[in-house]
Amino acid sequence: MEEDADLKLLERRKLEAMKRRLKAAGSPAAPERTDRQIVEGMLYDRGDEVLEAAYSFYPKETEGVVRELATMIRQGRLKDKVAGGELFSLFRQLGLRFRLSTSIKVMDRGKLVDISEKLGRKESD
Repeated sequence: MEEDADLKLLERRKLEAMKRRLKAAGSPAAPERTDRQIVEGMLYDRGDEVLEAAYSFYPKETEGVVRELATMIRQGRLKDKVAGGELFSLFRQLGLRFRLSTSIKVMDRGKLVDISEKLGRKESD
């Protein structure tokens, strides 16, 4: 009987020591997200393509824009998601002009095909 009480006391002490060590170590902090990751999380509708194109044409300037957008997101001044067209318009307003690859696709026989293929097919038919 006395041994059971001693065992329980020993187990309780070890458990408390483990809890103290766990608190001292703290939970592993989540890695800090970069400005670019924060901004990419707020983009939709080809926003990632616009951002990638901007980085390829104007890397330093785009980094500054991304830094400002990330700051606005962190401060809560920018809460809504940003569409690709809005981001593209922002870059154009800042004087950073670049081209995006675009294509028009249409439904043909249950498949999406490029409009140039569709028009070429009609001419040959």
